[in-house]
Amino acid sequence: MPGEIMSSQAAQETADAKDQNEMAIILKEFGRSVAALRGMMDQDRSLTDMELLFIENHFQVIQMAYLRWKRKHRPLPIHPA
Repeated sequence: MPGEIMSSQAAQETADAKDQNEMAIILKEFGRSVAALRGMMDQDRSLTDMELLFIENHFQVIQMAYLRWKRKHRPLPIHPA
């Protein structure tokens, strides 16, 4: 049994490390995309209606997902009685 507990714990730690690495990659790619979009917008290039709609929709998707995540993971405030 102790060997099973240790291998289970090691497997969980490996999975956690993999998840952290995947998140780091996703955030790095997201940051690059945001920087590229900002750079394009800083050039004052006009955007088509479809490009504007695409950008606005993706902003809304990110904002909704982030707010949903934040509600789940944000600790509840402690109010003194």
